[in-house]
Amino acid sequence: MKAVLDVGQFVSATIRADGHPAQVMRAWHDGECELYISIPILEDLRRVLGYRHIRKRHGWTDEQIDIFIVALGIAAHLTEGDLAVHVVEEDPTDDKILACAEEGNVDYIVSSDEHLAKIANYNGIMIVLPRRFLEILDR
Repeated sequence: MKAVLDVGQFVSATIRADGHPAQVMRAWHDGECELYISIPILEDLRRVLGYRHIRKRHGWTDEQIDIFIVALGIAAHLTEGDLAVHVVEEDPTDDKILACAEEGNVDYIVSSDEHLAKIANYNGIMIVLPRRFLEILDR
């Protein structure tokens, strides 16, 4: 099963080791699903992890953030990042998630983002909460 996680899922996983996003990351680590990511998602993730209020919660240094980003880029399937979609009018920054999902031909987008949740299904790609994705994985 192939999935794209939105930036918020990665951030949540760095903050709460017992939360659903962290469990999704462990499922990927355990080989229960394949993770797809793009350079635009990695760039946005690096930016968000560097926010002062987020940094206070995860406690990582710049070097640790960089290591995390590089490791994700190596371990996950990296899409080309060339596709431009214009779907999420309320928050166009979410379009990079849809573009990555389409380029990777994934089955699911895992997101708690309200703008993505409203879409629910993008070109046959289901958009689900992390808890629901874990249920689908039967975890």
